[in-house]
Amino acid sequence: MFMVYWKKMLQDKTDAPMMSFDTSIEARAYIKGLIDAIKLHIKDTDEIKLIKEFEVREHMKSTNKRRRIG
Repeated sequence: MFMVYWKKMLQDKTDAPMMSFDTSIEARAYIKGLIDAIKLHIKDTDEIKLIKEFEVREHMKSTNKRRRIG
């Protein structure tokens, strides 16, 4: 399972879990959609800077282990 996080978005500056997906491709497409939606509503949005605010992490189903994906 792959989870999308928005870095440091919670009040305590921890990462906010957004949505889980079966593949990293789906997770990255979700991030792209979020960025596209933000760009539609906020002019002069720096897409490169914004994409760095999101992270995809793989969560192993059999254990609580997780690792970052690119």
